[in-house]
Formats: sequence, structure tokens, C-alpha cells
Amino acid sequence: MKVLFQLAMMPTIWRANMANRKVTQTQKVLNFLNKGNSLSNAVATHKLKVNRLPAKIHVLRQAGYPIYTNTNAVGNPTYRLGTPSRAMISAAFAAGVSFS
Repeated sequence: MKVLFQLAMMPTIWRANMANRKVTQTQKVLNFLNKGNSLSNAVATHKLKVNRLPAKIHVLRQAGYPIYTNTNAVGNPTYRLGTPSRAMISAAFAAGVSFS
């Protein structure tokens, strides 16, 4: 009961800002891939409202996410989140990247 009273006493502007936080397009892509789905440009544009999917994938790859590109039956690229291969891990280790 005390918590409800405290929420009611908060300024309405602050409560409105809490609910109106926007998720970035890159975060939308990462959330979608984390669910185990593969993502094509068409799905990103229409379902997630994300523009320039290859640019978002590039940003995520630069951040260290192991995103793989496959080609669907039509020939368009689809992206999925996977586990890094031994070659990727050894290349990162050789480059001096710390995993701890």
C-alpha cells in the first residue's frame, strides 16, 4: 500500500518518462535474434520497423556478437545468432581480446 502511495505522489512527468523509453533499432534486432529466430531484411523492415539491417548487424558484430549470415531460397541474406567457433575464439585470443 505504501508503494502505491509513493507512486501516486511522484510527479506525472517523471512517471510518463519511465513508460516512454524507446528501444533502439539495434536493440530490437538483438532481442529478436536472442529468441533464436533468423532475421531477414523484409522481416526487419515490416515486423520490427528497422531500417538498414546490414548496418545494425555490422554494429552488433563489432560489439562481439557471433552473427552468421545464411542465404534463403530466394537468395536474400538472413541473419542468426550462434555460438562462436573455435577459429573465432582463437583469432580473438591472438588479437589480445580478454574474455574475463
